[in-house]
Amino acid sequence: MRLGLGLPSLGHLASPAFISSVARRAEELGYHSLWVGERLLDPVKPRSPYPGARDGALPETMRIAYDPVATLTFAAAVTSRITLGTSVLCMLLHNPVVLAKQLATLDVLSGGRLRAGLGQGWSLDEIEAAGNTPAGQGRRSEEFVTVLRGLWTAGTTAYTGEFFTVPETAFEPTPASSPPVYLGVYAPRAVERAGRLADGWLPSAMPLEMLLPMRETLFESARAAGRPEPEVVVRANVRFTGTRRRPFQGTWAQIEGDLTAFREAGVDEVFLDFVLDDPALTEEGFVERMERAAGI
Repeated sequence: MRLGLGLPSLGHLASPAFISSVARRAEELGYHSLWVGERLLDPVKPRSPYPGARDGALPETMRIAYDPVATLTFAAAVTSRITLGTSVLCMLLHNPVVLAKQLATLDVLSGGRLRAGLGQGWSLDEIEAAGNTPAGQGRRSEEFVTVLRGLWTAGTTAYTGEFFTVPETAFEPTPASSPPVYLGVYAPRAVERAGRLADGWLPSAMPLEMLLPMRETLFESARAAGRPEPEVVVRANVRFTGTRRRPFQGTWAQIEGDLTAFREAGVDEVFLDFVLDDPALTEEGFVERMERAAGI
């Protein structure tokens, strides 16, 4: 099982100097990947509750948010091997043609290290500010992935759909690699769609008794579509405090046990995010944690 790391691109630790130093140190420590998330706005009176908190409030660690593509491009410039992933870009905040250009450029500049994680998004304020609506988001996401892949293929392409139209066109630069596309989704129909469309699935950490049946749905869908089994890359929001015991929350011994359990369950990769659940974390504490985790 590969081990990745969430870059400090969200929250109080986000800064050019610290992002750069973490990216370099992660590569030195042998991490396989770096990941960034996306937030567009911090609404004063949000209309959509944040699904990751019981009270629906946006975590303090999401109130500062660097652009994910720009952040990974910055990290690419100071590294040479480590892969660069988005977990996730919200499709309802983007046009697939514009994003295809940005991601293809990132892949070329990084020497083929891009891993494109996509999701639906949940904030109505953000979605409407980006000029979109949640209506038809399942069909829209299928078209979104189709447009991305079509533009990334050498030669010319054209597309006409319900949501997007691309005239017959060439598209350069094409990515240096064939960037894998991951979907961070949870609803049964969305997981089935990921099996048909995506190269991988990007869930947040959940108990294995919940994750494994969803993974089987993913695999069954891929088999029915005649596609290889998608990878499973799990985002682990690490928490060392609190009374709840969920995967990757608790003591170092418990977190090490979770890594072992997820590896034995056949999960392809886990990436650790030390910032999202700890607004009091210092730069020194972050580095200490990433170094300790690399030695597990």
